[in-house]
Amino acid sequence: MRVVALGTSASYPGPGNACTGWLIQEEETNLLVDCGTGILAKLQQVVPLTRVTAIVISHMHADHFLDLIPLRYAFRYGVAPSSSRPLIFLPPGGIAVLEHMAMPLDSKKTSDFFSSVFTIQEYDPGAPFLVGPLTVRFASGNHYVPSWAISVEGGRRVVFTSDTGPSDAVVALARGADLLVTEATYLSVDEERDSTRGHLTATEAGELAALACPKRVLVTHLWPHRDAEVTLRKAKEVFQGDIALAQEGRFYDV
Repeated sequence: MRVVALGTSASYPGPGNACTGWLIQEEETNLLVDCGTGILAKLQQVVPLTRVTAIVISHMHADHFLDLIPLRYAFRYGVAPSSSRPLIFLPPGGIAVLEHMAMPLDSKKTSDFFSSVFTIQEYDPGAPFLVGPLTVRFASGNHYVPSWAISVEGGRRVVFTSDTGPSDAVVALARGADLLVTEATYLSVDEERDSTRGHLTATEAGELAALACPKRVLVTHLWPHRDAEVTLRKAKEVFQGDIALAQEGRFYDV
């Protein structure tokens, strides 16, 4: 299994970077996990769009799904024939969000702006499903909107926390993973502007790793304006295992 870090920025992309997006490759399957701002350009540096098997979206925040809009135009007007269009798996309620987003973009005001180009369905977070040889499972995170941690299992198992505050369910999903990709948005709980917890601090990301005991950890969803090494240092104070910053454009063999 190969995992490609396409985008690692939180909320907005830094210069030359992108928001959240990860490509998992197993045999002939190319599964894209999240499709945030800037991901489409990064994705095409790795595989042609016609080679994308499916896309799974963790939650309906712009930095995790917004590049579905230019992807739609690519498949509508670009080189990608409709016969090769990927499946898009959205979280519960995701179709309504996409349709709402499409209204100001669609001069005909129809409801098929996306569905005329993609095959779209909402997943049941309690029901695993297959994408080629890969099994996709979910666990509920703690975020400002419903957000789902994602486990992708083939020859190896990779778990993405997506956006979440501390969550026992995410710990359980990540336990024993070959690779854990964890968000570490903040350095301190005090940075969270909402009374509801929606993100992990660097220390909490280390604590998650210490509880889940994965073989390897990558830290992601970081602010472009922040020194990422500070985040990594704080996570390492808690977790002494194999942990590193996710590097955009890097291929990770799991």
